[in-house]
Amino acid sequence: MTPATKNRHPDGDLSFEELYDRYFEPVNRYLRYRMDSAWDADDLTTTVFMKALENFSKYRAEGPFSGWLFRIAHNVYVDYIRGRREYATNDVMLELAAGSDDGPEETVLQGEEITRLRQLLKGLSPDYRDVVSLRYAAELRFVQIAEVLGKSESAVRMLHHRAIKQLRQRYVREGGSAR
Repeated sequence: MTPATKNRHPDGDLSFEELYDRYFEPVNRYLRYRMDSAWDADDLTTTVFMKALENFSKYRAEGPFSGWLFRIAHNVYVDYIRGRREYATNDVMLELAAGSDDGPEETVLQGEEITRLRQLLKGLSPDYRDVVSLRYAAELRFVQIAEVLGKSESAVRMLHHRAIKQLRQRYVREGGSAR
C-alpha cells in the first residue's frame, strides 16, 4: 500500500453511481429541511448532483465524499437563497419526522408540536440553523459539518450546543416540557 493509497478514504473507491445511491436521500432530506417547497428542494438536489458529477474528477478522496458533497449542497442552497432574496424555512423535514403509524389524536398532537418547533427553528440564527439542519436532516457527524461549513469541529459543537440550548429555553418559555 502506497502512502497515497493509505490516506485515501474508502469513498474514493466507489463509482459516482454508487455514491449517488448512497447520498441522494441525505442530500434531499437536508434540502427539504431547509426549504419550504419540496419541489424546489428536489430541483436543488438535482443541481447538487449535476455539479458533483461535473467536478467529480476534482474529488481527491482524502476525506469522506459526504463532506465534499454537502459542501456543494450548502453552497447551492446559499446561492438559491441569495437569488430569491428571502429566507427559507425548514418545515418539510419536521413533517417527515412526524410521519408515523400513530392514531389520529397522536398525529394531531404531533402536528401541534411540529408547528411549535417550526416557529422556534425559524427564530434561530443562520449559523445555528445550518448546524442543526446538517446534524439532524443530513445526519452528518460534527467533523463533517465542520468541513462543510469551513469551521473547526469545536466551533460546530459549540454552535450545536448553543442552538439546542436556545431551542430548549424557548420551548419551555412557551409552555413545553423541559424533560
